[in-house]
Amino acid sequence: MEPAEEPASTGGAESVGVDESTGTADRADDAHRTDPADRADSIDAAESIVHALGDGAYVLDADRNRVFVNDRLREVTEFSEAVLHGTHPERVVDEGYWDPEMGERYRDAVDRVLAGDTPDERVQLTTTLADGSRVTTETRLTPIERDGEVVGVVGVIRDVTEWVERERELERLNDRLERLAGFLSHDLRNPLGIAQGYLDLARETGDLDQLDPADEALDRIESLIDDALVMARDPEAIRIDAGPVDLGELAVDCWKSGDFGEPAAAAELVVEDARPVRGDEALLRRAVGNLIGNAIDHAGDAPTVRVGVDDRGIYVADDGPGLDAVDDSGELTEFGVSNDGGTGIGLTIVERVATAHGWDLDIGESASGGFRATLVGAEPTR
Repeated sequence: MEPAEEPASTGGAESVGVDESTGTADRADDAHRTDPADRADSIDAAESIVHALGDGAYVLDADRNRVFVNDRLREVTEFSEAVLHGTHPERVVDEGYWDPEMGERYRDAVDRVLAGDTPDERVQLTTTLADGSRVTTETRLTPIERDGEVVGVVGVIRDVTEWVERERELERLNDRLERLAGFLSHDLRNPLGIAQGYLDLARETGDLDQLDPADEALDRIESLIDDALVMARDPEAIRIDAGPVDLGELAVDCWKSGDFGEPAAAAELVVEDARPVRGDEALLRRAVGNLIGNAIDHAGDAPTVRVGVDDRGIYVADDGPGLDAVDDSGELTEFGVSNDGGTGIGLTIVERVATAHGWDLDIGESASGGFRATLVGAEPTR
């Protein structure tokens, strides 16, 4: 539905009534009660207004029966006449076009208008149309009055689906930026402090060997910035430079480089299937490296970490405590969620890399009862 123009006849917060001498819509000043014939005249006048509107609109009587709908509403909803003219919202809820919560919200708004408690109500609703699609609308409810008595309601519908989606996307973006700012301030602070400390020590002592750990800290900062860039972009906006990647060599490099943590002396990396896979090597290194780092951090003092490719995709598995050590495994890939008080960006990076490739991240239990993550959909090169 296109955005609705505010109907001049309803006059914003003004109610719809009928001047008896002219037959035009007007607000009545008399306070006496009306008889059924007068009520019908008022509703007939409202129907004429609704019929002329270019947006979906309808008229309710005092019992919440939809007694008139315009052609635009029929065209958009494709509802049957029985649904269009049934008791509102009960019939719409019964047919499954609204859920009960939507029906309750709408009923409360209409009842406030019919009771004369408000000259104008706006209610946002999500409707499943006859073709199965869903649309979010804002319905403006305005009373129909006759001699000071509310005898019905005019509803004018405005499609706000795109606006609502933009609002939701803005909320998601703001949330992502807030979490990203927290990540940068938290995780960058430590290597920055390390680099600064060793630089100061090198100045004081003249020992240039102190620059080596400072250089390592700066490398860590560069890696974190790369992570931040992945987090800042939507997966579909991440550029993929796909080619054959030797998974075995990549896993060994991640293990030995120290970029994703220092494995304990008793820890072991086992490459179970070294077949090359097709993917973006830099992004795949971040994903596999973060999974190896997760095992180094959480799988105990002497974990065995297994990396390979099976019929589902690339997997990284360990023999640590697994999901039993996690309060809610469904939150593990939420940015900012960590089992050890950190920022929790690691598994979020893995999920984004998977999505950017068109894969899925599946988290579960390894054969030894530990943690296993699978990039479902990754395939070996032929």
